Amino acid sequence: MNYQITTFTGEKRLIKPRLELYSQKAFMNEDMPGIAIMIDDVTAGEHEAEPYCDLTTSFGEWIGMKNCAYIDTNNCDFADQLLQAGIAKDTGFYKASGFCTYPLWVFDEQFLRSCGEENYEKYSSRFDEYMKDTLDDHEYDDESEDEGEDESIGMNM
Repeated sequence: MNYQITTFTGEKRLIKPRLELYSQKAFMNEDMPGIAIMIDDVTAGEHEAEPYCDLTTSFGEWIGMKNCAYIDTNNCDFADQLLQAGIAKDTGFYKASGFCTYPLWVFDEQFLRSCGEENYEKYSSRFDEYMKDTLDDHEYDDESEDEGEDESIGMNM
C-alpha cells in the first residue's frame, strides 16, 4: 500500500513501506528477528521505486512486545502522518538517545503483512515460538486462585 506524505519542505511524496528483518539477541542470547520498516519513494512510479529512508531504528536490544519497533523521528519528520493513517499505535514508551527521543509503536498486523508477508511470517512464528517457550516455563493458572482471597499487601485494617 502506498501513502502520501508531505516532507518538511512542503513537497508531496508517494511512499511505499517495506518490511525487512534484522538479527538481534533475545534475553537468553538467542538469535531473534527484529522488524525494520524501510520506506521506498514511488513518486515516479512503482517501477522506479528508490530507497527513501528507514522508518524504524534499532538500539541493539530485543523488544519483547510483538509487532513493535522504535521510530526514527530524527530522520523521518513525517512519521506522525503515518501514525495518523492508522498503521500503528503509539505505546507511550520511548528511547532517548542524544538529543532525540524515539517513540515505540506497535504496528497493525495487517499493515506488516501488506509490507512483506513472507518476512512477517518468519518474524511472527519465531516470536510466538520464543514467547510460548518462555511462558511454558512459568505457567500461570488463573483458575486455581481463590476468588474471595484478599491479596492486598501492607494494609492491615
